[in-house]
Amino acid sequence: MKSFAFASALAALLLAGCTTVEPPPPPIYAGPTARLDDSGIRESGGKVQLFAATGIDGRPIANASSDSHSASWGQGYAMSVVLTTRRVPARAMRIKLLGTHQTAAPIHEIASRAAGTFFSVEGVVDFQPEGGRHYIVKGELKKAGSSVWIEDRETGRVVTEKVVGK
Repeated sequence: MKSFAFASALAALLLAGCTTVEPPPPPIYAGPTARLDDSGIRESGGKVQLFAATGIDGRPIANASSDSHSASWGQGYAMSVVLTTRRVPARAMRIKLLGTHQTAAPIHEIASRAAGTFFSVEGVVDFQPEGGRHYIVKGELKKAGSSVWIEDRETGRVVTEKVVGK
């Protein structure tokens, strides 16, 4: 009985030192913002081109690729496209961009890659959005060098470096 009491006391002491500490909530940004939209082009009922911002300053964000993948789950060859839009702070940042073909069914992607008609490019660019402006991720997917960039939605002016693939 003594050894049980000792073991219980020791376990309680050890467990008392184990606590879960929740990280503080992220700071609330109260400054000016801009809007950044993803874009896409439907090639067929089961294949699209998507141009998306997938990360800000090294942190992943919701985007058209992941949102469309989730929306298409379990629909066979039918691709549901979700073009994500988000508010971003009007400050200098590093944005990860993705330009890719996306298919509803994995076998369709495998067949497209085998046929040489599936292209993808990604990279990180510096982006300095202005408060109140509206931007869009654009790109082109082609065999001889795919690219992705951000442009001002109202003027069409390219506002970042272009990420160019091979």
